Amino acid sequence: MTKDSPKSLDLKPVYYIYGTEDYMAEEALNGIKSAALKGGFESMNYHAFDGKSALPADVISVASTFPAFSDRRVVVVKNAESIKAAQEREYYEYIKNPSPFACLVFISNAAKIEKSADFLRLLDEKGYLKACGRLYERDLLLWIKKEARGQGKEITDTAARKLLQIAGNRLRDVKGELDKIILFAGEKSTVEDSDVEDAGLDCKEETIFDLSDAIGSKDLKKALKVFGKVSGEEPVKVLGAISRQIRTLLRLKALARKGVVGPRLAGAAGVPQFRLESYVKRSRSFTEGELKKAILTLKAADTDLKTGRFPGEFILSKLIMDLCGA
Repeated sequence: MTKDSPKSLDLKPVYYIYGTEDYMAEEALNGIKSAALKGGFESMNYHAFDGKSALPADVISVASTFPAFSDRRVVVVKNAESIKAAQEREYYEYIKNPSPFACLVFISNAAKIEKSADFLRLLDEKGYLKACGRLYERDLLLWIKKEARGQGKEITDTAARKLLQIAGNRLRDVKGELDKIILFAGEKSTVEDSDVEDAGLDCKEETIFDLSDAIGSKDLKKALKVFGKVSGEEPVKVLGAISRQIRTLLRLKALARKGVVGPRLAGAAGVPQFRLESYVKRSRSFTEGELKKAILTLKAADTDLKTGRFPGEFILSKLIMDLCGA
């Protein structure tokens, strides 16, 4: 059973997990599966559907079928934000009287949900909703400490903050970097600043900031020089770091245009408060149009990397030239 997973007796017949923090949603689903699927017949009692194409009647039929050699069956509907209103009405009837032998789990990537809809209001009334949104800085720091303890380590406050500076606020990235640091720390009981700095995490946020600055200034020579510092990293990791920067800067531009300022701006943009000033300063190097165009260019580079059309270093070098307008 995963950490914080529900006990078998505490399982609910329905869950609606939503939010943009995919790692948290994945952990929640794993906890449900771990508690519900026991006895060696897990594959026979786990079923996944896509909300874009699945018929509610088929999903409900599976959820209503008695499990094979197990107490429960787990039925997952991914992309639940794609479920149409007419289909919601079918699920609504099932949720009013769900099977006690199944866990029907909806997974939605939507950042927010409209609880005024009958389907979602019923889920809310029955306590079946679980939000998995991006964590604020304070919660991220608490999560880092808790995760470190789960791996037998303590981590100092300053080391945890330094980790956030490197990894950003996406939980999956934080988890990945923390795992590397703990492995690097070896037998030490406490992870300190020096462990974070010495863990070989070369794709640092400040370096990507420098790269964003150079791109924003259309300084191709400087951008390529900065790129040389991270060229040893996996291309997809560098691309991901640049993409996060550009998307964050675009969010900041849009929010500022709507008059969002101060602590509300940091929270809405998903930026740690202590990093907000740096992000805002860098956002001024771009127009909103340039950032939107940059996202399309980044998507094209991502496709090239995934299809292996060209070597990764060539793709990233070309990307930087395109973003610099060369």
